[in-house]
Amino acid sequence: MTLNALKKLARKKALSAVIISDGCRDYVVEIRHVNGAGTLQDWRGRTRRFKALAEAQRVLRSARVADVSLAVRIAADEACAGPVLSDSGFSTLSLSH
Repeated sequence: MTLNALKKLARKKALSAVIISDGCRDYVVEIRHVNGAGTLQDWRGRTRRFKALAEAQRVLRSARVADVSLAVRIAADEACAGPVLSDSGFSTLSLSH
């Protein structure tokens, strides 16, 4: 989904977004809606990557996506005990107001 498509869809439907980081590279945005999920893409159809969390948040804010969370991949040797972290490998934090 491109940014223009995201803006059009956000006007019509409730969307949520997850900014995904593996902890050592860039950020990727997954858009979730009633018909499924997909990554935010550039005009070439490639997954759009952001160098900074603030940049990804700014793009989602400009598209008026209200429900945003951050998912950070945690390396297995650094993960805390517990079924959620050990099962998924991700820790999630809400970024919505």
